[in-house]
Amino acid sequence: MNLSAKALRFVIEALHHYQEYHDHRLRQEGLTEEEVSDIVNDRQYLEAIKKDFEKYRDELMRQRGGVKADA
Repeated sequence: MNLSAKALRFVIEALHHYQEYHDHRLRQEGLTEEEVSDIVNDRQYLEAIKKDFEKYRDELMRQRGGVKADA
């Protein structure tokens, strides 16, 4: 994978917003246990993906001699 710092920032922000969408869905009434389980699992998977991209971003910044930027 070879993404620019800007592309990484966009991906990380998009994943964050998608997690917020899942949080919103979890607050909805009338969800079945299966739906809740699916949403929670998807949200955890999104978090893992986001952490991978953050790690990649941080490594890219170290290679370029930059300072880690919190997103």
